[in-house]
Amino acid sequence: MLRRHAICERASLEEFRHELNALYYPARVEPLGRARAGRGLLRGVRTEHLTVGVMRFGQPTLVDPGRTGAGYHVNVTLAGRIANATDGEDTVAAAGEATVFAPHRTHRLDHCPEGAAQLGIRIDRDLVDRELEALLGRPVRVPLEFALAFDLTTPAGRAWRAALDLLLAELDEPDGPIGRAAVRSFHERQLATGLLLAQRHNHTDALRGGGAPATPRAVRRVVDLVQGDPQRPYTLGDLARAAGVSARRLQEAFREHVGATPMEYLRSVRLDRVREELRRGDVAVTECAHRFGFTHLGRFAAAYRERFGELPSQTARNA
Repeated sequence: MLRRHAICERASLEEFRHELNALYYPARVEPLGRARAGRGLLRGVRTEHLTVGVMRFGQPTLVDPGRTGAGYHVNVTLAGRIANATDGEDTVAAAGEATVFAPHRTHRLDHCPEGAAQLGIRIDRDLVDRELEALLGRPVRVPLEFALAFDLTTPAGRAWRAALDLLLAELDEPDGPIGRAAVRSFHERQLATGLLLAQRHNHTDALRGGGAPATPRAVRRVVDLVQGDPQRPYTLGDLARAAGVSARRLQEAFREHVGATPMEYLRSVRLDRVREELRRGDVAVTECAHRFGFTHLGRFAAAYRERFGELPSQTARNA
């Protein structure tokens, strides 16, 4: 992961501490026991509203950033068992499990064993809060409080991890679509929206309840928006904001009037437009897929074949 973004490898604890603090925020990083020869590893990268890094601890270590203030932080354990704590709550995350820390709560890794590894994802506070307001369809007055343990085995949890894995793959391809600011913004907002839908928090019931029903006119606004500019990297929050209703009510109205969710409808329109362009025979498959927001070419090809009964490359050859 993040092989193109190596920061340090086989680092001493002092070097590991310095680079970790430079990537994220100041933290107390101390050995649990006597300091040993350097084996710490850190890779990481920043985008406009996101910091993502992979770290391996070279010896038993405590990491205590305290209250960071600036962002929501998700840790995904890759190896070992890492003890996490925040304001009187604690949990141990094994490989494949995750935790979420709020910026106004304490953030502490009490025990990171030698060889333990994790992904650390910091999402700017303002971005997450804006996406929450878009999904709810109204301003948020009460600070967002996530549960500490994050279950990645639920359908929504698996979807969030898949979105993260896609971003990680894109970040290792600097010549791909991730080089465009609009694509990076989409990935950032998709992770924020996915986290709000997948992880339990104090606004979850409101998200599931939904506010005032969406009218057919609200559905029409979204349909016209998507038809007019399907290349734009929309999130569910973007479409709910355009409709002027909560995401839940918009999804209900789309299922009733369109027979699909808003994001399913968006993908359908994009696939139709890709097919139109490929049948004209004047564009490469990869270029066309990227233009309409399909950054993972394998998934794009599978969705295209499911819809049209042939691969996009066959459509291009026939044209």
